[in-house]
Amino acid sequence: MISSRKKNFSLRFSMVHFAKIHGIKPAARKFDTTPKTVRKWLDRFQSDGNQGLYDRSRRPRHSPNKTPKAIEDLAIAQRRKTPGFGARRLIEEFELPLSHNAANRIFKEQNLLQKRKKKYQTKNDLRAVKAAYKPFTRFQMDTKHLKDLPSYWAQMKTLGLPAYQYTIREVSTGAQFLTYSQELSKTYATAAIKRFLEHLDRFKIDTKEVVIQTDLGSEFDGGTEDYREDGFHLTIEGPKFEATHKYNPPSCPNANADVESVHATIEGEFYEAETFVSKEDFMRKAATYQFWYNVKRKNSSRGWRSPLDILADKDYCIDPRIFLHHPVNLEYFIDHPGGYHVPRLPDSKER
Repeated sequence: MISSRKKNFSLRFSMVHFAKIHGIKPAARKFDTTPKTVRKWLDRFQSDGNQGLYDRSRRPRHSPNKTPKAIEDLAIAQRRKTPGFGARRLIEEFELPLSHNAANRIFKEQNLLQKRKKKYQTKNDLRAVKAAYKPFTRFQMDTKHLKDLPSYWAQMKTLGLPAYQYTIREVSTGAQFLTYSQELSKTYATAAIKRFLEHLDRFKIDTKEVVIQTDLGSEFDGGTEDYREDGFHLTIEGPKFEATHKYNPPSCPNANADVESVHATIEGEFYEAETFVSKEDFMRKAATYQFWYNVKRKNSSRGWRSPLDILADKDYCIDPRIFLHHPVNLEYFIDHPGGYHVPRLPDSKER
């Protein structure tokens, strides 16, 4: 378009200077146009100089259909209150008497249009929010099925290794804490979270500030109408710990993204990389992997720093030994009275 403007200007400039010397009609013949056209550009050149040789705007000086200023001001005010709404949504919700094209024109003139963020930008914003959390106050908990890991399955069957992993991830530093069982049940999930909250309490973490986030699985009391005092939910929110248990919103698979990411990582770094000779060997290696992950391993999503490094930067008053919460096999942690009785959770003690 710029090139076109320069070309038109050059042609008109040559034409009016030819007309000044040789006359209007010879200029019309020379430039293959009409005398009227030559006269128009010559008059504009004589009145406005070189600027007169550019095209003038054809925008009407008066537009009877222009949106009244009062409506423009109302649309601008509602846009600033709800910047996440598009033009159509604003018109629908606030009954604005204008078209969506007019609304978009108004918003563009006021620099109120927002570009949709790229996925990586949204992730970076979310990471910044999580990085601002106080250490050891926000946790995500989930279970991992180990029976569908090809390199682990044969060893699990031969040695009787755990079939399920109960994972708790600390959101601020990225640390993970593991426990295991042969079954997926509310009893084991409750034992895991009770043992973990007691661990936090021993390290002087105020459990009233702790928030545990889970999905709606039955092992986490998801879908339960009447919570039991010895169940998962009330173990967290009961008088002993007074923590908070939050469920992921329905149909929101990314809500537990932090704990899901360590599930993906542990497959390649541990289950596919290690071989085991016994249950005891498995638990020793699981403890070693967790210790390495929490103390030494650099996390790319957290600025290539380990959880220990992040904790030292954020709160040096928290004892770093808090990362030494060893994985256990929950079968040995829970008291089994035998028969058809429900397994009993132990009193406050570490096994």
